[in-house]
Amino acid sequence: MHKIKKITTESPEYQSVLLLRDLVLRKPLGMNLFDENLEGDKEEIIFGIFNENEEALASVQFKILDNLSVKLRQMAVHPEHQKKGLGKSLVQFAEQQVKNLGYKKIEMHARKTAIPFYEKLGYKKEGEEFMEVGIPHYKMCKEL
Repeated sequence: MHKIKKITTESPEYQSVLLLRDLVLRKPLGMNLFDENLEGDKEEIIFGIFNENEEALASVQFKILDNLSVKLRQMAVHPEHQKKGLGKSLVQFAEQQVKNLGYKKIEMHARKTAIPFYEKLGYKKEGEEFMEVGIPHYKMCKEL
C-alpha cells in the first residue's frame, strides 16, 4: 500500500527522499546529493509517495518563485517503481495541492529524457535546449 503525502525537512521521511534523489538524480551523473547545500529544501513544498515502511518510492518538490508561480524540482521515482504510474499520480496530486495554495503556474527545468512524460501531463516546452548538471534540459511550464 502506497500513500502520497506532503512532508517537510523535519519529517522522518525526508532522509528517505534524499536517498531517493541521490539514487535517481545524482549517482547516474557521477555526483553526490550530499555534497550539495540542501538548506533551500526548508523553504520548499515537498511531496512523496511512501511504502508501508515510510520509504520514498517517488518524490517531487516545489520552490516558490513568487505569489503565483512555483518551480517543480527534484522529481524522482525509484527505478524499481518507474513506468507504473507513480510519477504521474504524484505530479497530479502535487499540482492540485499547489493550486489549492493559490499558485497559478508551474515551471521547471526538465531533463530532455523526461520531456514526453511532462508533455503528457500538459506541460509545454519554452525556449531552446540548455545544459544543466552536464545534461540537456528544457524549460517547461503549465498553467493551473
